[in-house]
Amino acid sequence: MYSINNVMKKLLLTILVLFSSVVYAQLPTSTIPLPPDIAAIKKKNVLIIAMTKKDVPPFFSGEGADIRGLDVEIGRRIGVMIGVPVEFRRDAESFADVVEQVRDGRADLAVSKLSITGPRLLTVRFSDPYIKLKQAMIINRLWLSQNSQGREVHEVLRTFNGKISFIKNSSYDTFARTNFPKAVYTPEESWDTIINNVTNGTIAAGYRDEFEIKKISFEFPNAAITTKTVTISDSIDNIAVAANVNSPQLLSIVNYIIRNEYSNIDTKKLMDRYKAEKKPPALVKK
Repeated sequence: MYSINNVMKKLLLTILVLFSSVVYAQLPTSTIPLPPDIAAIKKKNVLIIAMTKKDVPPFFSGEGADIRGLDVEIGRRIGVMIGVPVEFRRDAESFADVVEQVRDGRADLAVSKLSITGPRLLTVRFSDPYIKLKQAMIINRLWLSQNSQGREVHEVLRTFNGKISFIKNSSYDTFARTNFPKAVYTPEESWDTIINNVTNGTIAAGYRDEFEIKKISFEFPNAAITTKTVTISDSIDNIAVAANVNSPQLLSIVNYIIRNEYSNIDTKKLMDRYKAEKKPPALVKK
């Protein structure tokens, strides 16, 4: 009986040691080396996130302690999970520059209302989309009337051959050349310039996502007099986080956060955020 009990005790002790080893390997104090991409971030003790220089509310706006927005929240959550502070890099002139900063290692991630496109997939990795927006257009009513010839709007768009504008070096530069091969392309630095040009008839259409198109009625209510907005239901703009091709573990962390905390964002929620940010502060009664 004694020998059996002794064997059982040894077996139990062995199981406890093995269990402890498994638990220890999962603790933050584990001596097992971290994956190279996470180890590099831990070593420099900062997660660098690239964003464009120009504000894109409600995704990101402001500087320093005043920076805010959906993308800022996502970036900070990633930093918390890794256990390092976050630095938001705001010197990129365009969305293409943001991708380049991740590709060449100047930034660890790009969280910058960044669309997934074919050319970008050749140089960086993308997370799961945290927003899926339909592509959309603002069209000059006079141009549409002169070119419809009795056709429905969606039929006119299939053979669109007018002047179309989009933000230079953005995903819509790629989308326009793919989806409207007969159009005349006129890229611009400013979205406001594009809206004004469509409104006064200088160009036929402006091309962007449905959220930015819906914002027009809020920011430029008189634009509806001379323009028409159209949502392209079968063309999706997937917004995601970009990571360097050598950062698979970091991308796993990003995907975990998106799936668990940011998987149900839609245009309505974005608009609610935008209006809340634009709402003037309440006056304090004295």
